[in-house]
Amino acid sequence: MNHELAWVWKWDKLEVELNVSSTVADFFNEYRQKKGEHERGGQLFVDVNSEDGLWLSEATSPHKDDFAGPTWLHLDPKRCKKEILTANQQGLILVGYWHTHPESIPSLSPQDISSFRKFSLKNVEYLSCPLAVIVGNGQNADSIRAWSLQSNDFILGSIIKNNFNK
Repeated sequence: MNHELAWVWKWDKLEVELNVSSTVADFFNEYRQKKGEHERGGQLFVDVNSEDGLWLSEATSPHKDDFAGPTWLHLDPKRCKKEILTANQQGLILVGYWHTHPESIPSLSPQDISSFRKFSLKNVEYLSCPLAVIVGNGQNADSIRAWSLQSNDFILGSIIKNNFNK
């Protein structure tokens, strides 16, 4: 697959870089949570077969069967399973999930931490390096943040190259 770069997230402790495609960045931008809206989210898939590194190449859309409120979200397990099978057939691998927050620079809430740990345990056969992305309601790449769950600790990634909103 040929991807156009939006930005790169890096986790120093993990010595990992994740290229974010402009398609995924535009998708996140489209779903920023506006005042009064409920949280929305979906799953994240990487393309590990690209010659130029690891790419976050797909984020799935919010689904009508998800349960959500202004500050919480539960993804429908049936749709999640279907999305994983479809993505695997396309050579993509599940790495985690994304959701929105009603704040400019998002942070992990206690609910996020609990939900993501449950999601990781439920999908342990697919997830080797679980990723949580929260899309804030700011207008730049810094309002979209990513955490990797490692040894029961959440590590925040930093943007090291940014071609988004330039």
